[in-house]
Amino acid sequence: MANFYIDTACENTSGFDSGYDVFNEYLWQDSDHAVIHHALDCETDDLIAYFSLLSSALLHGEPAKLNVASAIELKMFAMDKRYHGSDLSSKLLDAVITTIEQYANIYVGAEVIVLYSVPASAVVNLYKSKGFVEIDGDFTAFKSTFTEGCIPMYKLL
Repeated sequence: MANFYIDTACENTSGFDSGYDVFNEYLWQDSDHAVIHHALDCETDDLIAYFSLLSSALLHGEPAKLNVASAIELKMFAMDKRYHGSDLSSKLLDAVITTIEQYANIYVGAEVIVLYSVPASAVVNLYKSKGFVEIDGDFTAFKSTFTEGCIPMYKLL
């Protein structure tokens, strides 16, 4: 299993293949105002995974009286298909959560992490094992091309 480090710079992303076009295309797009972080192999600097973070909010309560919780959105989290099925995904998610907690404590004061999980049970179960819960209710305001068919989840910080 590879040891990795997290960096916002990555020299070469061209060899990355998550096995899913939507995740690959997102990595290579120009920008959507999210900050992309890269998990790089300590020995080779090869791209193992990436995740993107975005300032967000979680709306909850009745429509007439909505409450807003400041959030950091884990917009994308993808791992190269060479590492699928390994224990690395759990370690990577721990590193992602640690990065988000640091940002929340130092820079933005966010209260929650929000994400939109692909519906695969293994992925949903991984998030649940780290304390994420599914969001109940209608969240149509948050839909985008990248969230269609996904399961909205959150974790309190």
